[in-house]
Amino acid sequence: MRIESTELHDHEELRTLLLDAADQLAGPHTQVLEPRLPWDGHPLLLVDAARHPVLVSFDPINAQAALLNGLNSVQMLATALPWLNRVYEALEERQLPPRLVVVAPEPPPGAATILTGCRELRLLQYRALRVNGETGLLLEPGLGEDATGTASPPREPEPAAGPDTDRAVVVRAVPANPAEAELSLTPDEESYFQQL
Repeated sequence: MRIESTELHDHEELRTLLLDAADQLAGPHTQVLEPRLPWDGHPLLLVDAARHPVLVSFDPINAQAALLNGLNSVQMLATALPWLNRVYEALEERQLPPRLVVVAPEPPPGAATILTGCRELRLLQYRALRVNGETGLLLEPGLGEDATGTASPPREPEPAAGPDTDRAVVVRAVPANPAEAELSLTPDEESYFQQL
């Protein structure tokens, strides 16, 4: 098995990988309602198993833009929720408040403070990996967030463990670009993938 870090700067490629990772973003039995909303950043709209709408805002370069676009989209979704409940049967007209998941390569500035005040916000960091020539994502809770999605003091990275960790790897076939420089994995990442 060959695993290497890679760069991911393409917004649409990241969207495709996140759609493949819907269950890791919003929980098991997640459904995709809209893969591309017409608002800034074009977030994803998912519905989780409890029928909560889940907005996924992301940016492959700017974590702050992902957060701001996501907060703006939550406000727009809240305004449009009665209409969305009639259009999407999966929401079952429950009028539940939307949750926001922000995905970026690093946490936005002030992540710990933001998480303290926003209970319906989840920050995820990702690293792009190439596994046997296919591009995938390693998703981890953002800095300042614990496994429950609440603020916690900064902590040292934990070594990768078994399937009960908060890490998720999603791999999707994406044509390899031989011009990309190969980047090495950290020892923790190598250990994690050798356990798979």
